[in-house]
Amino acid sequence: MDRRLKNLEWPPMPELRRRCRLLTRTVPAITLGGQRLVIHDVAPNFIQLGHRVREHVHSFYEGHILLTGSAKYLTGGEQLMGPGGTLLHGPHTPHTWQEPETPCLRLLVWFSMEPAVAVPRPTQWPVWPDLLWDVALLLDDAGRAHPGWQDRLRARLTTVVSRLLTIANWPPTIAPTHVLPPPHPVAGIDQFLRDNLARPLILSDIADHAGVSQRSLCRQFLQMKGVTVMEYFFTLRMDRAAVLLSETDLPLSEIAEQVGVLDTSYFCKRFRSHFHLTPGVYRQQSRSQL
Repeated sequence: MDRRLKNLEWPPMPELRRRCRLLTRTVPAITLGGQRLVIHDVAPNFIQLGHRVREHVHSFYEGHILLTGSAKYLTGGEQLMGPGGTLLHGPHTPHTWQEPETPCLRLLVWFSMEPAVAVPRPTQWPVWPDLLWDVALLLDDAGRAHPGWQDRLRARLTTVVSRLLTIANWPPTIAPTHVLPPPHPVAGIDQFLRDNLARPLILSDIADHAGVSQRSLCRQFLQMKGVTVMEYFFTLRMDRAAVLLSETDLPLSEIAEQVGVLDTSYFCKRFRSHFHLTPGVYRQQSRSQL
């Protein structure tokens, strides 16, 4: 291994977060192959020993680069990964990390592009130690306001994202289209919840996704939405259940499962507390109004 890689040291977590926030603000989009990619966020993520990231999906692309430590990636087959381990998940692709062998630090890159490019799940995800050097240079430039640093940030982030996209056999052969600007962070949480209605997410999972503490997430979400995160998540689930009752003939057990409630009796109880009608009566009345 290159001696430079052996001697790599990453900034403390607060400084790492600061540099990543600056990077995201400075480079909201990049261009690859004539196509504009919107950068939603670049963020460090520290996983402690024994922590489990529950299976979830995103409506955008998510790149992972393991910076330190090791972790097991279990979706689609177990793979133990060390520094330089690299993954790219396409939109709506389930994925999870479980039980790190040692505490590990990852860099997450979230972005969107249209038209979407399919990302195959390889039998073994690549391990590219040399990519760590590109990441180190990117973060170093984010910490130094030297002349021309904004252009260097864009160029270095383009290099990193381009490397991630090689997993998806980039570039595409389809002509690019315009991409909308990134949403407000709370809107991103909103989409994450909608993407994962059927999954047993808890508050810590949502905070991990947002890259903030549970306390900060609760405070910011309550300020923006006027309700707590979990109350909002519950409302989304019940609204989805109501649509399924009105528009399908699915049994209650399957509807409950699709909104993340495995106990049908408990689902019926929560649905009635929300709509003041049992699911059966709701289905009957909604269809009688058609």
